Amino acid sequence: MNTLPLIWIVDDDELFIMITRNNIRKAHIEVHVETFNDGLESIDFLKERIASGGALPNVILLDLNMPVSDGWFFLSKYSQLDEAIRTQISVFICTSSIDPKDMHRAQELKDVKGFREKPLSTESINEIIG
Repeated sequence: MNTLPLIWIVDDDELFIMITRNNIRKAHIEVHVETFNDGLESIDFLKERIASGGALPNVILLDLNMPVSDGWFFLSKYSQLDEAIRTQISVFICTSSIDPKDMHRAQELKDVKGFREKPLSTESINEIIG
């Protein structure tokens, strides 16, 4: 059984995923990372994990702008999950969006623990994960 914290990166940008994995290593944080390319894939997998009693992510790094289903879609479905599950997971929006409406909308959602601009520095990673 994996005892390392589990981090999900939900993002379609392979460069962001690579940089984030690299910065996690640079921050000397021992975690297991799983990646998903869109909101639908990740929410479906999360529901499967819940149903099977599998390991849940400790942290989800969520992009807003993805082609198949975006971060807002994920958050709308996520908010319907049992609150006891949601309190175990910290969701951080990680986006290149500079639209103040996105930040304001994110701040209104109690399931969102923070809003970070891409790319994530090792300092941001330490704040989120460490």
